[in-house]
Amino acid sequence: MTGAADEWGVEEEELPDSRTGARRLALEVLYWEVASPGQLEEALRQRATAAGLRRENLEFASRLARAAVEHAEELHGLISSTATNWTSDRIARLDGLVLRLGAAELLYFDDVPGRVAIDEAVELARTYGGGQSHAFVNGVLDGIARARGIRL
Repeated sequence: MTGAADEWGVEEEELPDSRTGARRLALEVLYWEVASPGQLEEALRQRATAAGLRRENLEFASRLARAAVEHAEELHGLISSTATNWTSDRIARLDGLVLRLGAAELLYFDDVPGRVAIDEAVELARTYGGGQSHAFVNGVLDGIARARGIRL
């Protein structure tokens, strides 16, 4: 099934009405915010309207995207220190955003088991990242979880 076309005529992927879809929405708005700093709320408003997710899934996406932005400096430092032999400029933009979302979920969402947060981030990387993105994301988030004593 396909989604509606955006203002450039590009077909938007229809998101599943689930937390998985909410995570995809959070990734989209985080990507938007990185490209246009300070536009997180506008991105959330526009994409939430188009996404068609239930209220609880929209709220989850909003909380996740906001946590990734509000704690960006801390998350960046944690990712950089865990991704040994990788400087931040070597991490692909999308992989870095998936890592920020996954780390935010690991650290700030007590209602999500650590293994679920990692698995969902790995699936985002598998879907949207490069060839080995999923393995890289898995390794870094697993390292963060272990360093922080998060039960997996």
